[in-house]
Amino acid sequence: NVGANAPEEYGDYFAWGETSPKESYTDDNCLTYGVSMTDISGNPQYDAATANWGGTWRMPTQIERQELIESCSWEFIAINNVNGMRVTGPNGNSIFLPAAGYCDNVTWYDVGRGVNYWCSTSYNSSNTLSWTIYVNNNETFGIGWDLRSHGRSIRPVIDK
Repeated sequence: NVGANAPEEYGDYFAWGETSPKESYTDDNCLTYGVSMTDISGNPQYDAATANWGGTWRMPTQIERQELIESCSWEFIAINNVNGMRVTGPNGNSIFLPAAGYCDNVTWYDVGRGVNYWCSTSYNSSNTLSWTIYVNNNETFGIGWDLRSHGRSIRPVIDK
């Protein structure tokens, strides 16, 4: 995750379209809340992965996250006492997504129980929602949407 030093670390939390973490996550302090944008993947002004890691690192799109849901197996596990999901692809390779939860204002939700990550794709025409991937420990998972102002983790992908 962006801001992490190990696979099981949560990393930093970001409002959608912002490149730095902050103390609180509100509609009023969200720089992209209400701003018309469709997809920010790879744009260093708005993509926290590209801005912080450089190169060809970027936020995954909603379509890429949908592929992850449809093509991979998911298992709730703990690594080094950190809960999360092991996601295994058709080739047998896997990644660990820590259950970092999310933040609304200064309140944290689902930490240790919920995997909540931003996708780079905007959700609605009011420009207040963007796509997410969510999974919780009872294995309810999918692609959803949430307010852009919430703080979420970002698991980047790299273009080859």
